[in-house]
Amino acid sequence: MEPSTQEQPRQVEITDAAHIADVVDGLSNETHSLTVTLEHASTAFPVRLSAVAPDQRCVTLSLTDAQSLSEADVTNQALTLRAESLSDTLHFEALHPLDVSRDGDCLEIQCHLPRALYTTSKRRNIRIPFIQGMHVSAYATVLPNQPPVTGRLRNLSAGGCLLEIPFSDSPFFKVGEALPTVGFEFPNSEKFIATGIVRHIGPAGRTHSAAVGVAFYNLSVERQNRLLHYVNEAEHEAAYRSGYSGRLARPSPLFQAPLSSRRQAQRQRDLAESTPMVRAIREVARQLHIALLALKNSQPISSEAILGCADTLLHLLEQQRQQFFYALACLGSEPQWVQHSINVAGKLGDLMLAEPDLASQARAAVVAALLHDMGKAMLLSESLHSLEGKLNDEQRERLRDHVEVLLDRLAPLDWIDEAMRHDIIGCINERLDGSGYPHGYHADSLSDVARMAAVVDVLDAMMRPRGDRPAKTAIEAYRYLYNRPERFDKGWVTRYVQRHGFYPIGSLVRYSHGYLAWVMELDGVGQPSRVRVVRNTSRSELAMNHILTRVDFGQLGQLDKLVRPESYQLTPF
Repeated sequence: MEPSTQEQPRQVEITDAAHIADVVDGLSNETHSLTVTLEHASTAFPVRLSAVAPDQRCVTLSLTDAQSLSEADVTNQALTLRAESLSDTLHFEALHPLDVSRDGDCLEIQCHLPRALYTTSKRRNIRIPFIQGMHVSAYATVLPNQPPVTGRLRNLSAGGCLLEIPFSDSPFFKVGEALPTVGFEFPNSEKFIATGIVRHIGPAGRTHSAAVGVAFYNLSVERQNRLLHYVNEAEHEAAYRSGYSGRLARPSPLFQAPLSSRRQAQRQRDLAESTPMVRAIREVARQLHIALLALKNSQPISSEAILGCADTLLHLLEQQRQQFFYALACLGSEPQWVQHSINVAGKLGDLMLAEPDLASQARAAVVAALLHDMGKAMLLSESLHSLEGKLNDEQRERLRDHVEVLLDRLAPLDWIDEAMRHDIIGCINERLDGSGYPHGYHADSLSDVARMAAVVDVLDAMMRPRGDRPAKTAIEAYRYLYNRPERFDKGWVTRYVQRHGFYPIGSLVRYSHGYLAWVMELDGVGQPSRVRVVRNTSRSELAMNHILTRVDFGQLGQLDKLVRPESYQLTPF
């Protein structure tokens, strides 16, 4: 992604004869691509510099692949020599041939040195893309006294760079804000540090990352020179990796990593490729990040994308419900607000599809549920730098504003169902006894959908760890809501338990022989019928990954209880 405006290249005229001779003579050693254009033709012919005679003010060019030209064609025309690299372009105009001779398919052209040289520097404009294999780690300090956001370098110029960062860190970046530190490290461990300012931000293609355009400022002369060196080296490496055969192409020492590091990177890729296939749901998560970026930067969000996400979740529910719920548990790399939003949307949609009177509203409800927690991420700032750490009283109070903040930003969007906007986004934090927020509504002001959404929202939130408390097991969360009928609709609590059972898909269970297993499927009465065994607590040093069905459960012993995954540092994928 490029900034909307760029510095225009500036052309310089040079007429000093000695300087021109030196520049022409130096072309034989530089990484320029040389071409010649005839005065009355637009075709550019590749050319090599054969000889330069400054004293005689002559230069000899070897025009390659000149089968279509005769000596007479060239003799009577003025020539323009063009020398171009990724950093600059040189024009030598009005070269008049003195002698032209043929050598096979080549024409040897001797001509006067030009009277003028025109040079256009592209160094501050050119951005060198870091293609496949050119991995450079990068980081940026956004908030004072907080760890830097880490990512990778996607392109580089003498004026700035493009960073690719995880979507989970993107809410901290805003166009126009200064970055106290921007740094990157090449594979050979060479490092560069500068200050920068955010010029633009958006999704990085089809990845699960954001692209942040950064302009450098307050660079010393020494740092500017170092940047020019890095841009030059990146040019060579990119040309080399692209298979270019010209003089630009050579491997750069900057990109030579130790063998052990390359092996570790390969192991990480192998591990990533072995995780479950959750691409459809991960795409939903990606779209939520993109929507948040848009809202944070006062840009419109795509109705087509969010409605498509709702359709995806409902389709997966209807086609393979149990596999869908296990996939929901495999979003551990996403921030908690994204995991929570997708889980609430999926489970709310599941409840509504099972209710004949509500099934027709499921799509609109899922859209609102996907967006309902986004206001919290919109509030991230220097005073609220995390939604997952321990919060003080002032931060918790600030978070209560998230509903109004989000509703205000969504107000112009007419594709969000008005009733669901009110019932889910506006009322999901309300309670039957009036103890909720933002309006303190009582039971008689809350619809069936609002009551249902509140139950789904709180159950999912309680089963996730928070900065001030550990996660509850499903049974503990059920008990908490069921024992508070003055706050939560007991009918919807019961209905939820009937749909998901006491051992929900994606929960971790312990068997009497010490085995720990993730629940993957349930039978008709809510008991696990398929599990993934990951550990035996009596031999915790052994890694396990065995998927078993009920016929093999005898070797596990009796189903004992639900356990908290964080106690064993386990994830379901």
